[in-house]
Amino acid sequence: MSILRWGIIGCGNVAEHKGGPPLYTVGDSELIAVMRRDRFEAESFAERHGAKRYYTDIDNLLSDDDINAIYIATPPYLHCHQTIRAAQSGKHVLCEKPMAMNVEECEKMIDACEDSGVTLMVAYYRNHYPNIEKMKHMMNDGRIGDVVLARVSCTSYYNPNRADLKNWRIDPKISGGGVLMDIGSHRISLLDFLMDGIDTVKGFAETVQTALPVDDSSVFTLRFHNGTHAVANINWNVGVSNDEIEVYGTEGRLICSPLNTGNLTVEDNSDGIVDMSQEPLPYTHTGLVRDFVNHLRTGEPIRCSGESGLNTNRVIQEIMLS
Repeated sequence: MSILRWGIIGCGNVAEHKGGPPLYTVGDSELIAVMRRDRFEAESFAERHGAKRYYTDIDNLLSDDDINAIYIATPPYLHCHQTIRAAQSGKHVLCEKPMAMNVEECEKMIDACEDSGVTLMVAYYRNHYPNIEKMKHMMNDGRIGDVVLARVSCTSYYNPNRADLKNWRIDPKISGGGVLMDIGSHRISLLDFLMDGIDTVKGFAETVQTALPVDDSSVFTLRFHNGTHAVANINWNVGVSNDEIEVYGTEGRLICSPLNTGNLTVEDNSDGIVDMSQEPLPYTHTGLVRDFVNHLRTGEPIRCSGESGLNTNRVIQEIMLS
């Protein structure tokens, strides 16, 4: 029998293309049922992804004894309540990012899962990218000497019609914020993973150019426990798309650009420039599900834990307050 037997809450675009397929393509992981209020959409999703059954009510999904894990793929304002419900039903949880609307909700989610003895993972999938894992190994091995600085830049132009109610990302009551919550959260989690613990945060999250009711620009600096620094800009108001992360050391630098392609470049004093292409994962969430399976099989800690998700939300909150 599979170690993980999943139910999905929220059968939208993210579950369709990112989070759903790994639930049944990773070994020891199986998709049992899905839930969406629209019966036709729920049935259609179940058929496309090979789920055994579908539900239109969350209570029916959570009472399904064949399920031992829930993938929550709904907007952020629902994450806290649904995670607590799933935990109280004795189900492990993989929750989409950002973890919740605020730090207080994150803490409630962690407490509920701990009280029920279930595992909580947050879907910061880029932390499992092969090029990022390779970058982390090279940093630990001293390939670029002592690490002193990281830099992140993620830009695009995103200005949807404010009257389009389906664009929940620009409704702060649903999303919790704008570009910082949506794509900035990914980069904060990534920096936390690479640089080992955030100590101090300074920054801005503001609406600079667009007419959105949420922030379209964020610039921030981080100081880590070991004294190293990071700088980042996250933008929905730049006409040229850019997505890269660089780590600088006393003897060179590592560059992932574009981040999502698997590219990794090493520049150091001995070998010059070395380009390496890491094969991308078949689906963005594949690494998350593999890690979840390994955790339940071996007891090893998961990478994108509830605590790490809380840390990301705490950084976001400090930037917004500043």
